[in-house]
Amino acid sequence: MQNSTHYLAFNDFKSVPKIDLKEDEYYLFQYSGNSNFDQGILEYYLQFLPHKFRQEVLRYRREDDRYNCLFGKLMVCMGSHILGNHSFQFDKIIKDNYGKPYVVDSNLNFNISHSGNTVVCVFSKQDIGIDIEEINEIDYSLFENVFSSSEFAEINEKGLDKFYEFWTKKESVIKAIGKGMSIPLAEIEIDKGYVAYANSIWHTKSFKIGNKYCSITAKRDLIKAKESHIIF
Repeated sequence: MQNSTHYLAFNDFKSVPKIDLKEDEYYLFQYSGNSNFDQGILEYYLQFLPHKFRQEVLRYRREDDRYNCLFGKLMVCMGSHILGNHSFQFDKIIKDNYGKPYVVDSNLNFNISHSGNTVVCVFSKQDIGIDIEEINEIDYSLFENVFSSSEFAEINEKGLDKFYEFWTKKESVIKAIGKGMSIPLAEIEIDKGYVAYANSIWHTKSFKIGNKYCSITAKRDLIKAKESHIIF
């Protein structure tokens, strides 16, 4: 996998030259913060959203969840602009019958996930899904029913990291397919290098971001990765 990584400030993203994303590439936006924002900062960034999306952010009771929701939406704006949609409008973000968001009249697909103080947003010309989970000590035997016998045997052998790798892979496949939790995790089968569901093959990439596991899934293998660390 070839990576291209740089840092990008939100207040300067419109000056970034247009990037032509290839069919075998994905672009990952990542933000990790310490959540030490005051109310004035929240209000500043909320002004970039139309009323409907502001209300969606403010429905969250926990401050961390508000910022995660807010920054995820702003990353969609940034990514759409950088990847060629200079006429991006938030009102063009709508949801399908399963609740998966997409941008009307765009050839780009995106997906957002967040955990703890980290938000990730991935773009691709393919169907794409992403999931990130903070690694916490848990009794993963409680989740044995969502794994095959061979998957769970490998988790028992290799421990907590393998549990989170497999969990985020399954979640990212569900998000790439776009049918939500109507797909049982147990029906997604993990093999080396790919994941299978309903006689279809999906390609996944998994990696750690600090103390979190992240997986990205697409229909075809994504060879090249471009990444921006966002500064708000």
